[in-house]
Amino acid sequence: MKKLFNILFIILLFSSCEENVIEAIHGCFDAQACNYNPDTTYDNNSCEYESCADCLGVTNGDAELDSCDVCQGDGTYCNPVNLSFGDLYYNENEELVVPIAIDSPQSISGFQFNLTENDIITTAEGGISEEYGFSLTVDPTSEESSNLVLGFSFTADLLPSGINGILTNLTVIPNGSQVCFEQQDNFFIKTVNPNNEIDLIHDAEDGSLDGVIQYQINFGDCKEISTI
Repeated sequence: MKKLFNILFIILLFSSCEENVIEAIHGCFDAQACNYNPDTTYDNNSCEYESCADCLGVTNGDAELDSCDVCQGDGTYCNPVNLSFGDLYYNENEELVVPIAIDSPQSISGFQFNLTENDIITTAEGGISEEYGFSLTVDPTSEESSNLVLGFSFTADLLPSGINGILTNLTVIPNGSQVCFEQQDNFFIKTVNPNNEIDLIHDAEDGSLDGVIQYQINFGDCKEISTI
């Protein structure tokens, strides 16, 4: 009988111990980690910090990509520069004046655009370019670039983002019944620090490391001269 009592006592003792055992909760113990579990009682070295990192690499940070995939950008990098023709007219010397209109979300440090081959641009003056101190170059005597306009600033000035108006006024000797933009060899650029994130994105696309951002251009329709 005494032996049976001892056996029952041992069984009850072990049963009581099992009821008081606290099961360890394995997990991440670091409150800064993405997978932190406040109920963890045993750190199993499973902490990770990347799945909840923001675009700057900060765990649980709030920096976000904009609509152009630029970290903390303003959503304008991928928006194109819009170029079109204003209302054509003849000046007092009976020269055809072709206003070039611009609508740009980008700030610009230099540009180049062309009219249709065989159109001859004799002058480029006035407009927003002149207002911001840009120098405009045309070469009506050149066989290869008489239809080209080059604009830049000797003092590193910028055409600011958000400009909307007449970029410059051209006097043109046309080769046909309308004026049109040539779709090749045009650029609107901004020079930046080569480590600028937007420049790095652009360089990844074109394979360069030049510290220059080249924006897309939307060209307006041709303009009929006969409607003047």
